[in-house]
Amino acid sequence: MTEPEMQEVFRQMRAEPIPADSLARVRLGVDKRIGPRSWWKFAVPLVAAGCLVAGFLLFRPAGKPVPIVLPPPSQVARALPPVEIPVPAVSRPRRVPQRQRVEPVPVLIRIETPDPDVVILLVN
Repeated sequence: MTEPEMQEVFRQMRAEPIPADSLARVRLGVDKRIGPRSWWKFAVPLVAAGCLVAGFLLFRPAGKPVPIVLPPPSQVARALPPVEIPVPAVSRPRRVPQRQRVEPVPVLIRIETPDPDVVILLVN
């Protein structure tokens, strides 16, 4: 079937009225098909959980953990060479110079405008 023939068939189908019970028939058909196969929805999670439990049981560490025996601290101290801790020399605190105060200098700004009667003075 070529594409123009398929388009013609679709145009004819568009012109036909849709029966009122068609949706109900489709739903019944889908339920009949899915109904017997719905067991896998429950079986898959159970199988996955079983695999997880089996994996944890198979790969668990065997037996009890071996305790680690550490020598007492006195033996460890005897085995290590003595370490000298350097003591910093005591020195006088440094004197930080203070900032010098700067006296503000008065500033006078004169702005002349085109009008001879108006002069703007800015004084600090």
